[in-house]
Amino acid sequence: MVPILISLVLFSGCIKRAPLPPWVSKISMIKTPIGSEEILRLPEGDQIPFAQLLSDLYKTRVIFIGESHDQIAHHQIQVKLIQNLIRQGKDIVVAMEMFERSQQPILDRWSQGLLTEEEFLKEIQWDNTWGMDYELYKGILDEAKSHRLKVIALNVQRDLVRKVAQDGIKGLSPEDKKKLPEMDLTDQQHRTYIKSIYKGHEGGSAKGFKKFYEAQSLWDEGMAETLSEFLKSGEGEHKTVLVFVGSGHLIYSFGIPKRFYRRTSLPYQTVVLKAWKEKIDEDFTFTEPSPPLANFLWVTQPNPPEKKQPRIGVILRQQKEDQKGLWIEKVISDSPAEKAGLLPGDQFFSVEGKEITKVKDIHEALTQKGWGNNITFIILRGGVKKEITVTIPPLKD
Repeated sequence: MVPILISLVLFSGCIKRAPLPPWVSKISMIKTPIGSEEILRLPEGDQIPFAQLLSDLYKTRVIFIGESHDQIAHHQIQVKLIQNLIRQGKDIVVAMEMFERSQQPILDRWSQGLLTEEEFLKEIQWDNTWGMDYELYKGILDEAKSHRLKVIALNVQRDLVRKVAQDGIKGLSPEDKKKLPEMDLTDQQHRTYIKSIYKGHEGGSAKGFKKFYEAQSLWDEGMAETLSEFLKSGEGEHKTVLVFVGSGHLIYSFGIPKRFYRRTSLPYQTVVLKAWKEKIDEDFTFTEPSPPLANFLWVTQPNPPEKKQPRIGVILRQQKEDQKGLWIEKVISDSPAEKAGLLPGDQFFSVEGKEITKVKDIHEALTQKGWGNNITFIILRGGVKKEITVTIPPLKD
């Protein structure tokens, strides 16, 4: 699971501003304290209650929910959707970006009640698989186990995406090329959108962007393929699938949704979850022309200060036990890591002069540094070691 720079993105300062649609002005009217059901139906921007959202989603077999991975409210909403759709009699399946296809047997045994939580976390290697706080996702996985819901591991082989990011599709071995899903690299809107973000942080190398875009597309194509293959199978018949992914995989339908529809022609709906902050309307920048952001936008309460731990905004991957350092698989949009210039594919070697061997090393270093301080990493990029200093923002930010 290498790189997608826009995993949580709803915006990018690098993109040329186009006239904002009318619903954006309605977002700016939302004031604190944020309610539990600040849900807008797009593109009109009409605010609707949760019951209406459920009604609007009722006949849809594929529902994409775009989360910000670290937001508590987003995962609570996902659990709420599972519970309410089950009450409505839906036969629910949960598809998750957080797991790789090879981990499907582990997820199946979890859903069948054959693993304790301790056994599950050990077998799935949660810290290396995803690296976010497991408590954020515990409610979702507990619902799956309680109701014997199938959980689909959406992601492709992570090493394959990393190889494409480093060497491009042409640089793959014949064996690796056979593992690729059907790829469509012709969506010019998507390409323009990704390129404008890439240029702002990498300097705009055409050769570098080609590999970067191929890797992003591989990630989305792979998840779209996994989802479509399930729904075409006998096991997927009459199922309603809730797809939990980072918002960057589905905004404007650029990532997974269009690629899923190309394979199946099945209708879908998208719900983007966005944590409220002051001047939230400034977060929405659009390419020209652009499709609607999503079918629904749900503005949520941000994490309370006491729940916030210093993070720089990356998802990491330890390649093999005998390899030193960690690879950056994902850089969260507008995060301290992105602002410092860290990129998917960078390999961490040390933090504050101490060797990095596991994700926990970085978490501990960030906790020791604390909010409002700088932290220095040594990384390897393109075979060259670089020193990168990341500024951890003050807690009030």
